[in-house]
Amino acid sequence: MLLFVMALNPFASIRGTNANVETTRANEAIFGACRLTASSFLQCGILPSDDTFVDSLFPTKNMEESVQLLLIVQDTPTVPVGKDYGFLKFDLTKVLPQAMIMSHASPLNASLWLYADLTTAFNNASVRVYHALTNDWNENTLTWNNMPAIDMSHYEQNQIQGIDMWYYWNVTNDVSSDMQRDGVSSFALISGFTSWKNIAWFTSKEYEAYYMENVSKSPELDLYFREPTLRIMTSLPHLSITIDGSSVQTDENGMLQVLVPWGTHQITVPDSVPKREGEREFFAGWSDNVSTASREITVGNNETFTANYRVQYQLSVNSPYGATSGSGWYFANEIAHASVQPTWVFSEGILGAIGVRHVFDRWEGGACQTPTQAECVIVMDEPKQLVAVWSTDYTVPIAIAALVVLAAITGVLWRKRRK
Repeated sequence: MLLFVMALNPFASIRGTNANVETTRANEAIFGACRLTASSFLQCGILPSDDTFVDSLFPTKNMEESVQLLLIVQDTPTVPVGKDYGFLKFDLTKVLPQAMIMSHASPLNASLWLYADLTTAFNNASVRVYHALTNDWNENTLTWNNMPAIDMSHYEQNQIQGIDMWYYWNVTNDVSSDMQRDGVSSFALISGFTSWKNIAWFTSKEYEAYYMENVSKSPELDLYFREPTLRIMTSLPHLSITIDGSSVQTDENGMLQVLVPWGTHQITVPDSVPKREGEREFFAGWSDNVSTASREITVGNNETFTANYRVQYQLSVNSPYGATSGSGWYFANEIAHASVQPTWVFSEGILGAIGVRHVFDRWEGGACQTPTQAECVIVMDEPKQLVAVWSTDYTVPIAIAALVVLAAITGVLWRKRRK
């Protein structure tokens, strides 16, 4: 169903915007599912397929074997320094509609939510979220030695200032890039500094099942999408355009703006639009070099296409004799070539029998650059009608008549000599 786009209102997170204030997340979140709202927003809550942590002091040990319920993030000044990184992986392809995956839809917002279970009495732990560059790991085999590469060039940071509350990190750019790739997102949780104060423990996805609590404390990736806006730009106001079989019109400025579902759509613009006698707007191709007026597009995010139209003028070439060429439509200021062949024909009936001919004389009515030649060159700067003018040639019958008279005179003289 197509909906005209109204003003794009800024979305509001269902968990509020203060990361340090516990909200009614458990009552409002959509765990492991997506919901399309009346305002064409899609809200998704995605649970991790894998979550665990690794410890630098035990570089070959998989911590999932002994500590399943927690994601430990800390950087403590032991000797040697002990570092614990948390890792989470979210498979968006298991929850998002397939059309969104195939069209590489990007979220308006993506937030990683974690529930703090423990921190130190100082309540000032700093946790950064980095983007993991590969997804070829799982919680049952991950160790410090084989952890995935991490993009250390940017991160999102939050201060953990209390326990039994939710915290979130904005990971919109990371999820958007993953949607362009394979639809799987991995993140690393790393302490912001080295200190005995910098210790944060978060509940893992196994925590809820183990303690059989009614309120979920599982990590979650919350995604907000809005159905993409399709904009079609033209130079023509009130132009009828067909989208998936439904007809809609451009506004007075030649623009059409609609919300469409994620996925593949068929759009068609008119091949030509009449303006006045002998003049029309003709479709000249799309802005992305597609030449056909009817085309299939895949929409995952806001898309803008421009349908280009150019003025065409009609050339009409007429002649009472012979066969003409060149009639048709031409773009404004295009050079047209008109012609007539053959350039002479015998007259009809007895006149033709005695050699009277019609001979091409000139072109009229089309501002022909070569008016006396059978091939006419014209600049099409307006609609034009070209008419071939012919003259009648009596040369042959006159010559025949002269020969007859000459023969008669010769015969008379010859007879007189014989007498």
